[in-house]
Amino acid sequence: MCYQVVERYSVCRCLYYKHSIDPCAAHGQRGHTVQEKTVLVGYACASHSSHRPEAAYDLPSTGVLPDSGYGSGAYPSARR
Repeated sequence: MCYQVVERYSVCRCLYYKHSIDPCAAHGQRGHTVQEKTVLVGYACASHSSHRPEAAYDLPSTGVLPDSGYGSGAYPSARR
């Protein structure tokens, strides 16, 4: 099965980047489909970002934004 990775912003789901198709042996044959895999990145695109994103997305007015679920990649080293 062919795959195509598509990166989207985690809040607004706007397109960040669409990668080329990773073809398989059946690529181009009749009836063969490409499966899209979505990866969430960042928080919101420039069009949907503002100084008050909680107002735009009906978030609680506590001033605390929810975690996007996307880690920074910095993990503590294992203790020995």
